[in-house]
Amino acid sequence: MKIGEHIPTFSLEDNKGNWFNSDEFLHKKYFVLFFYPMDFTPTCTKEVCEFRDLNADFTELDAIVVGINGQSTSSHEKFYNKHQLNFPLLSDKGGKLSKLLGIKKKFGLLTPRETFVFNKNGFLIEHIVSNLANTHIEKAIDAIKKDQEN
Repeated sequence: MKIGEHIPTFSLEDNKGNWFNSDEFLHKKYFVLFFYPMDFTPTCTKEVCEFRDLNADFTELDAIVVGINGQSTSSHEKFYNKHQLNFPLLSDKGGKLSKLLGIKKKFGLLTPRETFVFNKNGFLIEHIVSNLANTHIEKAIDAIKKDQEN
C-alpha cells in the first residue's frame, strides 16, 4: 500500500469477541493500525505497552489505535488483560487484512512489525516499517500532527 491510497474496508473480530468495522470510524477518526508478530514476546509486549501508555495522546489527536496480528481472539484477550490495554486487539486469522495492505509475512508465518496511519478520510498518510517499537509511535503521532496542520 502506498501513501495516498485509501484504507480497504475491513471487519475483524477483536479480543472481546466484537466485530471491529473500519467503516464505523471513517470520516470520524484517524486510524493507527499497528501490526506486531506475537502476543507475549518481549519486544511486542514493549511496543503494545508503549501504545497503551501513550493512547491518551492519540485520543487527543482524534485517533483510534488498533493492534493486529494473526493470533486468536482468546490469546489477544489474555494479553489485553495481563497488560491492562486500552485499545482493541484484532485477530487477522488467515491474513486477509495483511494481504489487502500488502504486508508480507516473515518466514511465511509471522506478521511483521508495520504501522499504517490513515487520515479521517481514510487515506494513508504514513507507513512505518521498523523493528524499533518506539519509532512507530513517534512517527504515527508526527504524521497525524502534520496532517492536522494542513
